[in-house]
Amino acid sequence: MESSVVVERFGLGPDVGEWLAEAERLPVPEWPLRVPTGAEAAAVLDMFGLAERDRAEVEALWPGDAGGGRGGSVGEWSPELWHVVECMYRRLWADVELPVGEFRVWPTLVGVGDRRVRVASLWAFAAMVPAQLAVQARWGVPRSVTVATLADVGVQVARSRRMWGWLSLETSGWVAVQFRGRLFWVGALQLEPARLVCEAGVEWYGPREAAGLGAGMGVGDPVLRLHIPSGGLDPAGVEESLGRAGAFARECLGLDPVVATCTSWLLDPQWAEVLGEGSNIVAFQRRFTLVGEGRAGEADVFRFVFGMSEVDVGRAPRGTRLERAVVDRLERGGRWWVRTGWVRLS
Repeated sequence: MESSVVVERFGLGPDVGEWLAEAERLPVPEWPLRVPTGAEAAAVLDMFGLAERDRAEVEALWPGDAGGGRGGSVGEWSPELWHVVECMYRRLWADVELPVGEFRVWPTLVGVGDRRVRVASLWAFAAMVPAQLAVQARWGVPRSVTVATLADVGVQVARSRRMWGWLSLETSGWVAVQFRGRLFWVGALQLEPARLVCEAGVEWYGPREAAGLGAGMGVGDPVLRLHIPSGGLDPAGVEESLGRAGAFARECLGLDPVVATCTSWLLDPQWAEVLGEGSNIVAFQRRFTLVGEGRAGEADVFRFVFGMSEVDVGRAPRGTRLERAVVDRLERGGRWWVRTGWVRLS
């Protein structure tokens, strides 16, 4: 099917059309597209960890029985919709072992009218789960880590509903990262294998300064980038995750990083002025050595603190100390920043 037909049918943008056209030309996947149904679908949805409301709505859209007697016939889905899912599935298969440091874009369909198109990636992800479990088992990744990582699907669907008010998966590109072996939820933190470089808002030292820090700290050396799930800053949990990180990278990913980095609005030192030394956020900050100057962080703060897709001080709630601190600083003409910091791994 021509992607132009799909674009016209669903009112997609030209960038999505180009993405679909490129995916069409990818090799046929090793395993044909098969969206699970019945008990298999229920098991996948359990792994995805969808909130009750999100799961009920997804099950009602599922092509075939989603395990609870819901969903419709596979034949009720239009060829155009299956084409979108097929293209996403091809892209995932083509990127299963994407080299560290390479990146693939993913279409954002959050504003599309058809709910099934908005979450089309869910069915591609669901079809990939058996391969995901098999591939990562071959790498030596514990099944518990793979399953825990898959639960981020539900986190992202819930975040999209909070931000936009309807069922969607705005951050489907982020979720796709885990199917490329680039995201692992290990204990309290998510680990992303990468290289020490300056890119996409992540900062590192220049070659001479980095070389002076010792072995494993040079530009291009392996690193684990740390990501912080909601509620993931309990000091004991962070300590346990950091303690496991190095061995996990060596045993499962074939990397031997000596350092982990984190790039986040949570590393803005100004939080210490607001929250004090007893805060888990501040305790997390204290683990890191900051590098670079940072970048404007208001968009990130509004996304993660308020669940808002744009910076709008007038609409921001002020129910918690954290929320009031965000707004008060901006109203006084201040800024919030995204900073990068690093910590040595044991």
